[in-house]
Amino acid sequence: MSDINVAVNGDKFDLSQPIGDYSFTFKWLLDSLNENDEKFQKFHKNREIEKITFSDISDGQGYFSAVLRFIITFTDSSKAPSDDAYTTVLKIPGTVSFKKANSKSGGNNEVFEAVANVASIHQHECIFYNQIAPILEIPLPKVYKTVEIDLQNLEGCIHMEDLSNLGKTLSYFESVNLTQIKCLIQTLAHMHKNLLTTDDAIWKNKFMKHQRGFADITTFFEDLIEPFLQKCKRRNAFEQYLEKYRKFAFNKDYMIYVHQQSHQDLEISPVIVHGDIKSGNILFSIDANGDIQNGIASIIDWQVLREGSPMYDLAYFLVHNTDGVVRRQAEVFAIQYYHECLVKEFDGDKSKVPYTIEQLKHSYNYVFLTQAFFIPFLAVFMFNGMESKIKSQSLKDAFFDFITLKSLHAYEDADRLLKNEMKQVFEKYNN
Repeated sequence: MSDINVAVNGDKFDLSQPIGDYSFTFKWLLDSLNENDEKFQKFHKNREIEKITFSDISDGQGYFSAVLRFIITFTDSSKAPSDDAYTTVLKIPGTVSFKKANSKSGGNNEVFEAVANVASIHQHECIFYNQIAPILEIPLPKVYKTVEIDLQNLEGCIHMEDLSNLGKTLSYFESVNLTQIKCLIQTLAHMHKNLLTTDDAIWKNKFMKHQRGFADITTFFEDLIEPFLQKCKRRNAFEQYLEKYRKFAFNKDYMIYVHQQSHQDLEISPVIVHGDIKSGNILFSIDANGDIQNGIASIIDWQVLREGSPMYDLAYFLVHNTDGVVRRQAEVFAIQYYHECLVKEFDGDKSKVPYTIEQLKHSYNYVFLTQAFFIPFLAVFMFNGMESKIKSQSLKDAFFDFITLKSLHAYEDADRLLKNEMKQVFEKYNN
């Protein structure tokens, strides 16, 4: 936490001072609030500021950015500071926390640096908020100002509202419930309907850069196999699957095919997909006590959005945000329910829905197989990003036991698919 004493009408503090180690200044932040934030303009624009504090609230999950939350208090407040403070957020792209967690996990930062393009993913997110977000009509943060990275601006940022009092995220080591899954499916169906009924020129072919998905970082995940096997206590169970499916699991050609071509071969109209819709990027609504509820308050971090199958985000969400029990329960109804929600979005006219359930099921299976094998290795990476904050060794062990069983269930289901419905896919890409 950094404390800055400010008196806008006085001389206590030079507002041109940079924020931490970044090039943005406190004057830049206040100017953006005064120019773009209607709530700040209405209630706080002419008030003298007593203090500004800020801290990184990414909580070990902001691997491609720092998320700075600012608390602004005022000299004329007649209330407790916490009751009259104003908060706002700056998201500044960068990879410091990613490389730190990657190194701790045994990963190769050179591999990551070879494929990461922070400027590109930040630019995509800026374009998303400025051009695409208004047509989706889904819960998203209000964005006040975006600054893209270019030769003049060596740092970029997104200035947005603070949502920390409206919702909370779950960690990678917690499972969502079935009602939360239904809430997400409803949101996806509404978003997809709006995209499918909007002029294609607004969004189509504008988000193609990240269609390779995980293909370029498969080597990064392979580096984490041994660290996971050493911790999981189930080495033999996983080694039998890795021996059989390792070539397929890390086959870049399959990854690229699924992301770029599979939905086209299935004659599925593309939509914009979030691309990383894990629970850390979803704020679930909270009640008066701050306890997580089922509704969605906001979906954040649209850094790797791209065109793709309407099943991509659903499959990704279920693979990464559920345990085996919840995922298997959800898979019984999820695709049918999505289709029903989409029909409802089209006012009950099934003829307007461009997908059949069979098309969606097949597309779901394609995406599932790109993600299922990576759960344990992503878990190692995520675990090392949060381990230092967990004091209890028994709790650390419980987290890893959770992810071990979740991974094993995913491997079992991938094995079933590759022996049956997706057997031809395995035979084609197991090289």
